[in-house]
Amino acid sequence: MTLEPAAIERHIEAILASRDFAAAPKMRALLRYVVDATLAGDAQRLKGYAIGVDVFERGPDFDPAIDPIVRVQAGRLRKLLDAYYSSAGGADPIRIDIPRGGYAVTFLPRGDAPLSSAGDDEPNAVPEPSAHPAAAAPSQSSLRWRQAARSPRAQLAALALLLVLGALGVGLLGERGSGQPPLTEPAGRASLQSQEGAITLAVLPFTNMSRDESLGPFADGLADALMTALSRVKSISLASRTSAFQYRDAADLRRVGEALGVRYLIEGGVQRDGRRIRVTAQLIDTLTGAHIWAQDYDRDISDELAVQRELVTMLAAEIRPQLYGAAKRAIEAAHPESATAWQLYLQSTWMPGEARNSLAWEKERIALATRALALDPDLGQASSVLADKLAYLANVDPASDTDEARRAAAQHARHALELAPGDADVIFNISVYSWHAGRMTEAIEATKRTLELDPNHVLARFLVTAVPYTCRRAPKEVLDELTAFDAEMSPDNPVRWLTLYWLSRLHLNNGDLDKAHDAARRAEQIFRSPDSFYQLAAILVQLGDAKGAVAQIDQQRANWPNLDPRHYADATVARRCEDAPNAARLHRIYSDLAEAVEAASADR
Repeated sequence: MTLEPAAIERHIEAILASRDFAAAPKMRALLRYVVDATLAGDAQRLKGYAIGVDVFERGPDFDPAIDPIVRVQAGRLRKLLDAYYSSAGGADPIRIDIPRGGYAVTFLPRGDAPLSSAGDDEPNAVPEPSAHPAAAAPSQSSLRWRQAARSPRAQLAALALLLVLGALGVGLLGERGSGQPPLTEPAGRASLQSQEGAITLAVLPFTNMSRDESLGPFADGLADALMTALSRVKSISLASRTSAFQYRDAADLRRVGEALGVRYLIEGGVQRDGRRIRVTAQLIDTLTGAHIWAQDYDRDISDELAVQRELVTMLAAEIRPQLYGAAKRAIEAAHPESATAWQLYLQSTWMPGEARNSLAWEKERIALATRALALDPDLGQASSVLADKLAYLANVDPASDTDEARRAAAQHARHALELAPGDADVIFNISVYSWHAGRMTEAIEATKRTLELDPNHVLARFLVTAVPYTCRRAPKEVLDELTAFDAEMSPDNPVRWLTLYWLSRLHLNNGDLDKAHDAARRAEQIFRSPDSFYQLAAILVQLGDAKGAVAQIDQQRANWPNLDPRHYADATVARRCEDAPNAARLHRIYSDLAEAVEAASADR
């Protein structure tokens, strides 16, 4: 197939104008840079140092062996290109490929294009030598890239040479390899976490543990459906079904993890007893061999598809927080100074189970997200964390409640939505930010959008029903639905402290102090946060136990040195409730708490 120079240039412009690239200016700049250098016949300068200095504005002391930004962003660029060719560019006759192990570009007719080039540089690629300012200063050609390489005449001249080579089947860097290594070849532990830091996971086929062969399709379908559900999570890099299903009934899960290049595995089994089935699932860390989580589910199988949908929803709800928690612990146990932007984001984002109840811990999350943005200014995920955290601290730490902090939170929220509009975790963080900021309509809409992107997002599934009643009386059917939701989760699901906190909140809104107190005490056994212990203390005051309420606050002062129930009543409750029907009553309840604490302080 003959490739016309003008067609290739139009193809490049189409990619740059596509939605994902339009929302990622650094990816546009990187693609333009590597394309221009290749077309100008200057592919030899496409080294990590030159790209780091020219595209990512690193200083002359930049060392690609220490700072992985170029490898990280190259992996991200390959994934964006794959996403483009899987969607908007699916019918394009040309494909741009950036073979792993380097940064030079090849242009291929569609039929000759590789199926995927996503990922970072090959783990066994020879690393670049450590850069030294005197020896590795940008070359003259590197400094000319913004001028000469952007000239259409220069590009088309280089394209003519490129097309001749392309017609002969010759790549710019020599002959292309034969593709991915055999699946049985271990990927090596160094590659278990991609350079971007996504959580690597495979769902193995569920084993039919009964003699009834008709149960086999149900077991496979369950694994398939779970794989589909987890594929919607942007932080998870999921092994394909074709790859994972080769390891049916595998005994050595460590070797399976090595072969698939994943750290975490989900495996399970299905048994039948008449019309009842038992599904067992477990999450395993293949690096350590640890069983992170396991659960059994017993169901009537009269409607197989309905049971399958229910089980997938429950499995996703249980697995997601456990998987995030395990990945966070693994990152923290490694070398934090070498963490990628994505790993820093993952450490910073909130997930029940791994949080700590302290102002210092929350400020550490802000520092981690800030470091992530320093490595990758286009990482909207990190911006979503900052929006959430800054708005949250404005509510629970009076010293953090400043105009500057609230403006920064709003700016980060806008930035996150611009850069990662299709990431359910980002949209969920923005929904939480909006709730903290008192923008209830926006919070509800963002929660609904989260569920459009990921219907199994456990927190969004609960909060989409609860948030509209933040400062309102909740109808009985709403409370019944949310109570049933909480009861369906396993006792060790870390999300339960949040569901119980909200049940307590809604009972308090309805004036049912005994039920509010019961739910608050149960939440306290799992986790505490300023919102939850303020709520429990306020309930105790209403029940006549002012001494117990003051003790609740005093116990938390070591973790939250700036605690001020008066600020919480006058600023936080007012911000979240505004003119809601229950606003005045809730303000009075929290003002009563503030008076009790102030009176106790005056008596000391």
